[in-house]
Amino acid sequence: MKTCNLIQFYRNKKIKFPVSEWLETGLLLCFTGGFLDAYTYLVRGGVFANAQTGNIILLALGLASGAGISALRYLIPVLLFMTGVFLSELLLHRAARGKNFSSHACIVLAEIVILTLITATDFLPFAVPDMAVNALVSFAAAIQYDNFRRLEGMPFATAFCTGNLRSATEHIFRSSVKREKRAAISALKYLCTILAFVAGVCAGYFAINAFPDASGCALLFAAIPLTSVFVFLLAEYLLSRNRRAVRALSPAEYPKARELILKTFTQYVAPDYEKEGIDAFRSFLYEKTEEKLFLGVYEDRKLKGVLITERDKSHICAFFVECGQQGKGYGGMLMREFLKQTNSVTVNASRYGKQIYEKFGFDALSEEQKKDGLIFTPMKYEVPTEKCN
Repeated sequence: MKTCNLIQFYRNKKIKFPVSEWLETGLLLCFTGGFLDAYTYLVRGGVFANAQTGNIILLALGLASGAGISALRYLIPVLLFMTGVFLSELLLHRAARGKNFSSHACIVLAEIVILTLITATDFLPFAVPDMAVNALVSFAAAIQYDNFRRLEGMPFATAFCTGNLRSATEHIFRSSVKREKRAAISALKYLCTILAFVAGVCAGYFAINAFPDASGCALLFAAIPLTSVFVFLLAEYLLSRNRRAVRALSPAEYPKARELILKTFTQYVAPDYEKEGIDAFRSFLYEKTEEKLFLGVYEDRKLKGVLITERDKSHICAFFVECGQQGKGYGGMLMREFLKQTNSVTVNASRYGKQIYEKFGFDALSEEQKKDGLIFTPMKYEVPTEKCN
């Protein structure tokens, strides 16, 4: 019974957040971040793999004290960190355009390969300079940091503690002073990431002492949590290929979404409109795209429905399911997932859509109106007070 409940818990969690944002994933990555900092600081010349602020301070102090060229070793991890972030953003850009395998999984796999290569340097007949090793570790840390920036809907960092500590304190304030119940849970999540980072530093210290003559072998312990993350991401990808899923669309997918909307609009909504209204609707689809959020429901990686909302999720701009696919649960899944993300939202419902919105709990705010050739009924959805708390 407990196993069934656990499976259902993670199924629900998968619908709400991608695996890359799970708390479990964040803890494993924070552990790795702390481990890498311990390794480079204790073994590779006292630099930090993640904390580039520390490296910049050490660089400035070295130059100021007259250390000269020796101080420039702190510049290497900074430059490689920047390179890692740049290439990470490039991979995300390419993945969005080509709809390739999850960039997060590719990033984790690349990090595992880099750590394995560094371990192999301990068995070479010659010593590899610390600067070269630090460059590789900083590169790995950068691509991890840049690709994993959200923790169950909240911003966070896998490589630093300062931002997470600030966020934890902010949510403690909200919980204790403003009496926001969800804030306490958020604060606890942030504190857990900090503890995971500390655990990684401690693990790095003990692993390095366990292999005094082959410290690179200690990095294999950092690869263990990364391998777990890769398995989670791979499982997510394999399981979602032939199942329904709701997710935000990338700009590259907007044309396909507009095509779906216009086809359904033309068949079901346009007959009630005059030419002015049809032209107004078509214009709306292409205006101020950067201010809107596109959500889609997929099955077998095929787009079945689209919901467009304002960025702050206060107003639904469009909600359509592909022609011929109505009644199969696509719209319901898409709308329910969206409503989980907001406590209050409005919509101007067409005659065709009014009854559909009523099924989801929307209430009419006034009688049917006509503006710019568009015929609609203003409606609003609000989460009951008891559910908000």
